Amino acid sequence: MATTKIWTVKCSMKKLMDYATNPDKTTESDLEAVIDYAMNGEKVASLDEKACYVSGVNCSSDTALDEMMSIQKHFGKTGGNIAYHCYQSFKPGEITPEECHRLGVELARRMWGADYRRMWGADYQVVVATHLDKGHLHNHLVCNSVSLIDGKKFNCNKGAYRRLRRLSDDLCRENGYSVIEKPRGKTPRPIYIAEKNGEPTRYNLMRDAIDEAIVLSTDMNDFLAIMKKWGYVIECKDTRKYPTIRSIHSKKNTRMYRLGDEYEISRIAERVNENSLESVYQRQDEYLAKKRHLRHSYGYGGRSRKSARKIGGLKGLYYKYLYLTGYLPKKRHRPLSPEMREAMRMCDKYSACARLLARENLSTIEDLESFMEKSKTEIDLLSRERNKIRNRLRREKNPGTIEELKGKRNNLTEQIISIRKDLKLAKFTLDRSEQVRNDIRIEHEYCRGSHMKQRNKSRSDHDLER
Repeated sequence: MATTKIWTVKCSMKKLMDYATNPDKTTESDLEAVIDYAMNGEKVASLDEKACYVSGVNCSSDTALDEMMSIQKHFGKTGGNIAYHCYQSFKPGEITPEECHRLGVELARRMWGADYRRMWGADYQVVVATHLDKGHLHNHLVCNSVSLIDGKKFNCNKGAYRRLRRLSDDLCRENGYSVIEKPRGKTPRPIYIAEKNGEPTRYNLMRDAIDEAIVLSTDMNDFLAIMKKWGYVIECKDTRKYPTIRSIHSKKNTRMYRLGDEYEISRIAERVNENSLESVYQRQDEYLAKKRHLRHSYGYGGRSRKSARKIGGLKGLYYKYLYLTGYLPKKRHRPLSPEMREAMRMCDKYSACARLLARENLSTIEDLESFMEKSKTEIDLLSRERNKIRNRLRREKNPGTIEELKGKRNNLTEQIISIRKDLKLAKFTLDRSEQVRNDIRIEHEYCRGSHMKQRNKSRSDHDLER
């Protein structure tokens, strides 16, 4: 199994300026730096120091940098994308260093060497270095962006990356190594950061629900029923190409394999079959006892229902939303619906919305829209006043007056920033109000009927042998 990635190496303006203004200072070019990294002796030399896995395609590994820079200078193309850097990484323990390096060289030849020349009439210089310093063996390939035949630059588009991945997969298949048949794609950075920080995301909530349902299930029918009670629909019929999971109130399906190998439907079935009935019954009893202590008693910040009803409008809506997420008071309970659990990740933002509504006494949509118009007007007025001060600063010569004007300008800037923050928060409140109402309605449905029903006390009819 090999994963691949390719990215550009550009000329750094900062390095270029430093070099231009300091002729006596010796600095590496970007191309030199990337080749030095790829050919790092500590990374490419084996433990016995007898083998060094560095090769050149259409160039010598010893003089690759000089040869690449010579081609760029010859065709007058020393700027822009000066090289392309890619890696080919193999599964730990699956391949030997010799074989890893051989496949890396063959990949370079097919991607940029003889095969590419036959197809497109161009040929590129590539350095291939196999790194042995990590738990997984991987190749670094550094390709000159300029063809040594006609000087054309390599077009590194999405098609080029797909071709790189396809060629790498073909090499793995030809040599009997595993291939990732269903690539999961790249996780969006906000989701990646949230999952890394342990925050609730759609995928994390699905994984948690599946893990909990598995230990409470005696068979797959039990598992699917429990997942449905918890707000998830799993489609795993033979007529479907991929088993999927989605929230009951959502139209967007997620393919199960995207959650990880442990959440493939076949692996889930294996995990369910590993359960013993006695342990499942015990865990179900513990789950029901725990749920009895998590029933919601509606209110706000410890207030009674009677006093809570006095808060209405948008303020009451957002206070109620924060209560149902468990954010107020002091995260006393855990919400039941997937939608409300995912909203917990943005509780700080919703809390800021509630504070804005309370501070400005905004109870209706009309009040909120009026506040937004007023804020825009204030920003325009303050901006005009600040521009006048900026114009005066250009003409003013007196140092004392300049300092005074700068203080006024900075004060106006702080006011504008504060108002813009409130305006942005008000727009978010307005845009999300309908979604907040919908999430509250869904949570109420779960509070009324989503708890697991008591099992029949008589289990004599159930077959205890699997």
